[in-house]
Amino acid sequence: MKSGLYVLSLFVLMSHVYALDMVEGEWELTVKYTISGMPISNPEEHYRECFTQEDPIPTSFLNARNCEIIDQHTRYRTVYYRLNCFTENGSIINEGKIHFTSMKVHGDSKTDLGEIAGRNSVMRYKFTGRRLGDCH
Repeated sequence: MKSGLYVLSLFVLMSHVYALDMVEGEWELTVKYTISGMPISNPEEHYRECFTQEDPIPTSFLNARNCEIIDQHTRYRTVYYRLNCFTENGSIINEGKIHFTSMKVHGDSKTDLGEIAGRNSVMRYKFTGRRLGDCH
């Protein structure tokens, strides 16, 4: 009996560690991106995302029509993900992480752009955000 309670307690503890603890709603993201090998600096851009427990992955700044989740796992307030997204120029793979607090979010991701001008290029995104309210 005691071992059963121990296992149940351990399961409850572990499920909390792997559960996403975030507030659902509409969030405004401020995104800064860089492209490896490019000396220019890009201005910050602002996007809105509706995050839910079922859909906590940011995709608005990828300019993609459709994204499929390849891998997703959660550790407390951080979601680690890998996506296959479809753009006008074909399929891209984006991987990153997003960390939620009650009213703020931050994270980063990267997309391998392939070879551009004889170099392998990677676009890196860094973002911060804040919760605006309920989703519309």
